[in-house]
Amino acid sequence: MCVNVTRCRATAAIWNVAALAQKRCYQFQLSERTQSVRSAIDVDLAMHSVDTVGAQHFGTNLSDVPPVAPIIEPCFQFTPEQKASAGQQPYISDLVTSKTARGEFFYGIEITGQSKGKPTCVDFNGFLPVLPTFISIVWLPQYWNVMPIERVETLQLIRNLETHIPAMPHLSLFRQTKERIDEFLALNFRNMLAVRGDKTHEDQVYRYSHQLVEHARRVRGVNISIAVAGHPQGYAGGPQGLAESIEMLKKKIDNGADFIITQLCYSPETIVEFLRGARNAGIQTPIMVGVVVPDSFKSYALIEMISKISLPAEARAEVEKYQNDDAKVKSYFVQLALRTIQQVLDANLGVHGIQFYTLNRFGSVQDVLCELRKLGILKETPPKDACGDA
Repeated sequence: MCVNVTRCRATAAIWNVAALAQKRCYQFQLSERTQSVRSAIDVDLAMHSVDTVGAQHFGTNLSDVPPVAPIIEPCFQFTPEQKASAGQQPYISDLVTSKTARGEFFYGIEITGQSKGKPTCVDFNGFLPVLPTFISIVWLPQYWNVMPIERVETLQLIRNLETHIPAMPHLSLFRQTKERIDEFLALNFRNMLAVRGDKTHEDQVYRYSHQLVEHARRVRGVNISIAVAGHPQGYAGGPQGLAESIEMLKKKIDNGADFIITQLCYSPETIVEFLRGARNAGIQTPIMVGVVVPDSFKSYALIEMISKISLPAEARAEVEKYQNDDAKVKSYFVQLALRTIQQVLDANLGVHGIQFYTLNRFGSVQDVLCELRKLGILKETPPKDACGDA
């Protein structure tokens, strides 16, 4: 069982890295991705870094956003098991570490706070028999000046979720002051995804997510689980090469990040190269791989525009042939997701977790999960303590 003060982490034994054990027991990590925006074509997109230009394209004029948000009424539907176990949930980093140590395949889901202008609804019964290990919600650009900060729609939804499933709000650096960041940390969320965002502003206190990680760790100590992003293809306005991406990632880890989630990438080979490069560079903290499964060509094209991440040229040309056939496009991306997951597992790099960027559309993700169950990769397991024996 975990001891509350120290929050058992068990990673030194997992990775057999003595130096890691001599450092902080909480030093794993997460990944920040490309955050998301909503579409005017009835698709809500979720990725890791905030693209303010993309947000304006969809009708979000940041200077015109009202500073005060209303109290919203969440519409999540929980399973009987979630209702029966309601209460304080484990830290997400403890769950990720424990499952990774056991070599157990697991997954999480990412959503945006709104669908069609209303709070996003999730029926967790649709994910049975194997529920997501956790859920995260992206930080949109217009949240920077919502007052008070606890009225941010994402944070209101997290409060409703966190008693039934481990839940993680994202926090973007875009236009954030130190005071604003401290207000967020004072809300005492147990988990956080630290996001730089694709754009910066002259009045924000930090320029890089490793600075936010360091600040959050200093303020909250071990009483927060911090995730960060890994970038297999670089990111807008940041390092583009593999070496530069891994160097930036190491800074996040050294500053106290707990685990990594990779940003969107459609090439399994590029993802595996990134993972191998991270391990070769001495990064032994848990890594999850981010996967998106568009259910139409319009969805894919919008994601491409926002994230600046594309399919390899030949693959894109193939998908374009089916752009008027949503079923074929969806099938293509379901198979690509399965191929990506299989190649990541076959690489034997200690990566067993997948984070699905759901776009608030769960059908294609659930199709992937169904196929993973058929393949014997996703298995129903009895509940275990987050820090139990591996």
